[in-house]
Amino acid sequence: MLNDLTQANLFELAGDFVQVSFGSTNILGGPTLSYRDQTTSQAFRGNAIAIEETVLGQEITVTLENVPDLRIVTFTLVLPEVTVMQQSAGTCIQTFGVKVANPMSIAGPLPGPQKLYRVTPLSGTAQFIVS
Repeated sequence: MLNDLTQANLFELAGDFVQVSFGSTNILGGPTLSYRDQTTSQAFRGNAIAIEETVLGQEITVTLENVPDLRIVTFTLVLPEVTVMQQSAGTCIQTFGVKVANPMSIAGPLPGPQKLYRVTPLSGTAQFIVS
């Protein structure tokens, strides 16, 4: 039975009007991430996704918006390592995502915080799929 355990590679998560799907591999071999909230729906793959191993787990970051001389908005999904049965519907997990707005100006830093955070609790499933 222990031989049937493997690392999850597909995560379907939602919370507070945010839906995120992350696959660490796809048929082309690279990661994919889809993000949807009340104002945007975007899909990312390959080099458009930054993945970093940290003490919190994997931090998966994408750029949602880049408006020169106004702001850059990123979304970071924090994923723990999840072990699942290969032939199962997955396991329930809870984690969070952080949307970060970085105000900018050609004139230099604006007064006030240089990063504005919105933390969203997320819950859903982690499973293993054959790609």
